[in-house]
Amino acid sequence: MRIGSLVRAGLILIIIFGTVLTVCTLNGDDGYRVKKSPFFYLYHPSALLHPFGGGDEHEYIVTPGHLPLEEGDVVDDSGADKQITFWELPLWIQLSVISGAVFSTVTLLKCLPLLLGKVLSKGINPKMQEIASYIAENPGCMESEIAQDLDLKRGTLRYYLSRLSSDNRIQKFKKGKLKGLFHITSSKTEEQKVLHLHRKNENRKRILEIITERPGITGKELANLLKIDKSTVHWHIKELHKDDLIDSKKNGRYKMYYPHVSILSDDID
Repeated sequence: MRIGSLVRAGLILIIIFGTVLTVCTLNGDDGYRVKKSPFFYLYHPSALLHPFGGGDEHEYIVTPGHLPLEEGDVVDDSGADKQITFWELPLWIQLSVISGAVFSTVTLLKCLPLLLGKVLSKGINPKMQEIASYIAENPGCMESEIAQDLDLKRGTLRYYLSRLSSDNRIQKFKKGKLKGLFHITSSKTEEQKVLHLHRKNENRKRILEIITERPGITGKELANLLKIDKSTVHWHIKELHKDDLIDSKKNGRYKMYYPHVSILSDDID
C-alpha cells in the first residue's frame, strides 16, 4: 500500500472520530460529567459559535439515584424515558450532527472516485489485454507464437494465460495432438476449431484445398502436386482422416480421397 493511501485512510479515521468523540469524566459524587471533545472544535467550524469551556452551559451532569431508598422517600419518575425530537436538542449537538454529516459526505465523495477506480482497474492489466486481443485476432494460436510476437518470457506468458482462463476470457482448446488458444467470444464450434487447427499446418491446409477442389485424388498425385515425400502425405492424410475431415475410397491398388461433408460448408482460407 502506498504512503498516500495510508495518509488518506488516517485522515478519514480522524474525521470520523472527531465527529462522534465526546469526553466522559467521572466527577466524584457528582456523577458523570459529559462535555464536548476538543476534537469537535477541530473538525466542526460551526462549533466556534458556541465557546469552548466548562460550566453548566457547556456540559451535562448526570447524577445517580441513591439506593436503597430510605423509608419515606418518594421517587418522581414522571419524566423518565421521555422522548425528544432532534430539533429539541441543544444547538451545539444539532450543529455537530449536521456539520459532521456534511463533512463526512464531502469526504466520501472525494474518496469515492479513487476507490471505484481501484476496484474497476483490479484484474485489468495492459499486457493481459494485449494478449487477449492477440488471441482474438489469431484464433488457434500457440504459446510459442504469442511469446515470440509479443516478446514475452514463457513463464510470464503462462501466468497471464492462467489468469485470462480463470476469468473466462480465453479458452485453452485441446483434442488429441491438436491444441490452441481461442478467445471466449469465438463463435467457432468444436469441429470448426479442429479444422482451423489443422489448417495452421501449411501442407495439411494445401492437402485439404486440393482434395476439396479435386475429389477422388490419390496420395501419389497429392505428393506430386505438393512436391513432398509420399510418406509425408500419407501421415497428414492419416491425421485428417482420424478427425473426420476427409473420407477415402479404395479403387484397385489406389485410395482416392474426398472431403468430408463437415468441411464442405467451411471456406478454406
